[in-house]
Amino acid sequence: MDRLLRAEIIATVRQTMREVLESADEVWLTPKQLLEQFGMLNQEWLNRNGELLPREYASVIWPDGEEKCTRWAYPKHKINRMIQEGKLKGLVKTKKTTAADATGTVSTMQ
Repeated sequence: MDRLLRAEIIATVRQTMREVLESADEVWLTPKQLLEQFGMLNQEWLNRNGELLPREYASVIWPDGEEKCTRWAYPKHKINRMIQEGKLKGLVKTKKTTAADATGTVSTMQ
């Protein structure tokens, strides 16, 4: 096994282990908790750019087809890793969103 292949294998194993441990112990934050946890973010930034962060919401589709959704939740460990790796620098927006889309209750999805 040459040195380059060995380094690639080690890097892959490290990344896989980090992802497994990160997801197993993930903590999901509300928008308010996110701002408290990561002091460089503020409400204005989150309103304008929240869609650039990893996030999830829960939804229920009622028998009449209406979908009700929760607020966004943000993965603490994943965002922390993004900060450590410098991945919050130079983010590129691809569409405009409203403040409600960024931090509030998710609108009904079509």
